[in-house]
Amino acid sequence: QAAPTTAPPPRQELVPVYMLAMHLPTEDIVAVHYTESGASGETRRVKEWSGDRARVARELENLRRNVYRRIERLWCMVREYGVWITVTEEGVREAEELAREVRERLLKLGLDPSVAQRYHVRTIRVYLEPHDAKMLLDAAISQLRGEVEELSARIRDAESARNRRLAKELTRKREYINALLGAFRKYLDSLA
Repeated sequence: QAAPTTAPPPRQELVPVYMLAMHLPTEDIVAVHYTESGASGETRRVKEWSGDRARVARELENLRRNVYRRIERLWCMVREYGVWITVTEEGVREAEELAREVRERLLKLGLDPSVAQRYHVRTIRVYLEPHDAKMLLDAAISQLRGEVEELSARIRDAESARNRRLAKELTRKREYINALLGAFRKYLDSLA
């Protein structure tokens, strides 16, 4: 006799959360790879960037930094679960805009379209059991709170060292993390 199956809960009981699937190229895709033999017979792999490859490698690293800088303003990488999440439509729109920009930039840099299409920024709407969603959101909130506290300490240190530029930069970062923290708290409260 077949084991009884449990019916999934009705959709309205599940909690929607957005996850981010992101795969960005590194400078390695334009490196020239070769092996080199040493005097004692050992071999080692060598990567080399020169000429136009060096320029493209720098552009790829700049692209990666820019994408991460923008995504972390509206998304939280929940380290405990190893996943980027957001609960706002604004975060989804930003990821969609970044996806378009990444595709365009990779093609403009001269990457073959078959290579460029391997890289992406995508949002995935998932529906979680309320208990699972609360655990994930609690982890994100706890992590964001810790980041705000750490930034506050770093701001105090920068102010003590009279480093106004760094203090201002850290204050801006703390502001968007506080805004993200507020959005996650509000969403979690709406589930109660």
